[in-house]
Amino acid sequence: MRNSIRKYSTSDLPYIRDIYRKAIRQIGNTAYSKDQVAAWSSFPEDTDAFRKWVEEADSFVATDERGNCIGFGGWEKTGRISALFVHPGHMRKGVGSMILSHLIKQAEAEKLHTTTTEASEFSKPLFEKYGFTVVEIESTEFKNVKFQRYVMQYRIK
Repeated sequence: MRNSIRKYSTSDLPYIRDIYRKAIRQIGNTAYSKDQVAAWSSFPEDTDAFRKWVEEADSFVATDERGNCIGFGGWEKTGRISALFVHPGHMRKGVGSMILSHLIKQAEAEKLHTTTTEASEFSKPLFEKYGFTVVEIESTEFKNVKFQRYVMQYRIK
């Protein structure tokens, strides 16, 4: 058995929170300030807001051969990819590609013409690999800390 994708279940929330925090805390300092990493990785502490973010999207979980959560992604029916995170122990092993491919297939199944995302410094190269292009560089703020992110778009064939 190998890695697979399945629909998110509420029982996945603690694992997803952990993946989110660890991904940001373990690789964040390579592109973000300490204040940015602290603010960004604190989002799961607001359990209700984090749960709402995950559950208002169509969310999917990547699992390893033992069924453990190793990543997750979410997309909205508008075509916006709202999340794509991989546990640091599974990064650079195709998990992010597997999740992104699945999310694109969801958009294709809905007969959408485009899908969009707001990518971080870390996820931007993966999205570019799949044909997403930057349409805008925007500044946003979370917990009084400013961030730059890439608004990206993919034209579905």
